[in-house]
Amino acid sequence: TWATTTKSSAPIARRSIASTPACGRNSQRLSRPPGTTLPDPCTIRDFRDADQAAVLAIIRDLQRHERRFDERVKPPQEIGDWYIRELLASAEKHNGRLLVAEVDGVVAGYACLLVEVSSAYQREEILYTYSQVSDLAVLSAHRGHGLGRALIAACEGIACADGQRWIRLGVLAANQDARRFYARSGFSE
Repeated sequence: TWATTTKSSAPIARRSIASTPACGRNSQRLSRPPGTTLPDPCTIRDFRDADQAAVLAIIRDLQRHERRFDERVKPPQEIGDWYIRELLASAEKHNGRLLVAEVDGVVAGYACLLVEVSSAYQREEILYTYSQVSDLAVLSAHRGHGLGRALIAACEGIACADGQRWIRLGVLAANQDARRFYARSGFSE
């Protein structure tokens, strides 16, 4: 079972986006936010073809983690380059971006942001657009150091610069650590 979380424009506006990539830039070095252990230096930038193997390793790491909560999640070995191609195609379709978090030259996390998603498929809602973080993962060895927060901040900055008022994501309902992380990041269910 999935839980959908939403963040409205107020939290995006309230959240400081000073450490997110500036509009139109492909990468930016992030400084360490106060009270975090964000590795220094950390760069959030657009995915490059050379990142494919590293991002695939992160995706497989996430699959191993999520299989603990849901047996329907594909085994890591079944996730291949096709998955990254689908992320890139989805990002292109929704004016989005595939971002990576790089620490000391090593890709340690990624996020796929779909910037313009239509609510047309949600019959109970009026027609509007929102942004969606379709994927976000950080290698197990790098979790708890602020990379996930840096990726969320980058996604929010991009969505905000595009004029979006809402940002959504989905999380496995049984993944309590992820749900707490997103709640701390200002998302609500």
